[in-house]
Parts: sequence; structure tokens; C-alpha cells
Amino acid sequence: MDEIRITIPAERSFGAVVGLVLGGLAARYELTLDVLDDLQLALEGLLAREEDDAEVTIVLRVSTETIDASVGPFARGSVAELEDGDAGDGLGLRRLLDTVVDDVALTDREDGCWVELRKGYQLAESRT
Repeated sequence: MDEIRITIPAERSFGAVVGLVLGGLAARYELTLDVLDDLQLALEGLLAREEDDAEVTIVLRVSTETIDASVGPFARGSVAELEDGDAGDGLGLRRLLDTVVDDVALTDREDGCWVELRKGYQLAESRT
């Protein structure tokens, strides 16, 4: 399993850096554009939740059929809507993540709250 770790300021302008990392990941693992777009939307949605003076670490672990992403640390209040499994009626972060990734979970660590994402994929060439 390969692991990629990046720590960036939680500012919208650094979302482009995340996009470059994901693009490299997509090229290396022959991911479809759909998978790439879904991951990018999920990570951008999470980065938009943190205060601008904070740093966020993104850890991507790639196996043969899934990409796991750990993103954090966050103040629990900024991702509190993810604790509740119900997306509700609004167009919030929970609904976005439920739409673009297969699994969302919160974990508490010493440095704060982390969001765990899982996205399944197939290689672009093996799709029918």
C-alpha cells in the first residue's frame, strides 16, 4: 500500500496543491476522471471548513481497490455535522461527502478530530 502525506495551510488557494497531488495519483494508478473529481470535491469541501490560520494534513493510502484519505486535524465544531449519519435536507458537507465517497467517519486523535474517507475505484482500463 502506497502512502502520500501532505501538510498545507487550510486556505482555499492551497486547494490547487491538493489537485496537483490528486492528479499525480490519478496518473500513477490510472484512475478515472470520475474518481479524481470525487476525491477533489471531497477534499476541497473539507478544507473549506477549517480556519485560514490552521494547517491541515492529508494522508492518502492507495490499495488495489480503494483510496483511503485521513484529513485533519479539525476543530470538532467545524466538522460536527459529520457525526450525525443523516445528511438532512440541506446541501451541507455531509451530503457532499455521502455523494462523492463510499464511507465517512470521524476519529479523535491527540491533535484533534480527523475525517476518514474511503473511495473505491477500478482501473480505467478494466472498466466495461
